[in-house]
Amino acid sequence: MRSYLKLFLIVSVISLLSSCFNNNPPGGEVANDAVVLKVNDEKITAKQFDKVLGAQKKIFRVQNLEELKPEELVWIKTRVLDELIRNTLILQEIAKENISIEQNVLESTLKKAREGYLEGAFEKTLDMRGISIADWEKSIERKLLTNELIHQQVNSKVSVGDKELREYFDKNNKDFHKKEQVRALHIMVESEEEIREIQKELSSKQKTFPALAMEYSLGPEGAQGGDLGYFEAGQMPEEFDDVFKLKINKVSGIIKTPYGFHLFKVVDKIEERKMDFEESKSRVKKILLQHLQDQAFQEWFLKLKQDSKIEIEYETLEKIN
Repeated sequence: MRSYLKLFLIVSVISLLSSCFNNNPPGGEVANDAVVLKVNDEKITAKQFDKVLGAQKKIFRVQNLEELKPEELVWIKTRVLDELIRNTLILQEIAKENISIEQNVLESTLKKAREGYLEGAFEKTLDMRGISIADWEKSIERKLLTNELIHQQVNSKVSVGDKELREYFDKNNKDFHKKEQVRALHIMVESEEEIREIQKELSSKQKTFPALAMEYSLGPEGAQGGDLGYFEAGQMPEEFDDVFKLKINKVSGIIKTPYGFHLFKVVDKIEERKMDFEESKSRVKKILLQHLQDQAFQEWFLKLKQDSKIEIEYETLEKIN
């Protein structure tokens, strides 16, 4: 029933917008401070609308709104309205509930988001997307505040018991299994010449695979004799998939990747098997909690929206192109 109501509301908004656009052709520029939307008396201007519209255009690779069909223009404007309404209501709730985050948490999150970029590369990436550092930092802060609001108002009130976990597992136990795993040793070097010399040393049995890994391998696991531990298919680059075909204590042929030249030795295998309930419990809980939290959020937000006063200035909206 809720799905039908949601669909009806979306269709109603689109129909109303379409009717408004068709009966009132655009006429002139819209001032930046012209009001497009009011959410609980908070005014959203044409400038704010246009900023979100620009982001939507990038997502859907729309260069010029004039290229769109009338129904496509209505659809993209409706998406912008939905986003503005949602974000405004969320921010109003954050202020109402006095939600805050520690400065060190924000700084840690900002730092982590920038990890892996060369000096200046992060700023360049944002610049290419038309996003300023200040706007980016503000968006991260809003995301943290939103997560905390949703945790307090929704997620913390959702729980599942062992009975529900067991019922879900019994109905879906075919989905819970461990894939085949191998434990392998690894050697990586830069050149084909080096890897062939290592092959010769292995063949002569003068040195063991772990000893050669410690001596030559460029990989971080080289210090541990090349031990990668156990891993499943799909957890490593696809060039390494043939490792699963090796028998225990067998060494692979030379594998070339963009990172260098590789040799593997399989030292153990664990066959694919079904998982029991205790092994699957944490995963089942995660799946069920996610489903229930999503459902609870939709209900919470729908009530928040219904209890709010939302006014759309259609005449201004139709002129924004």
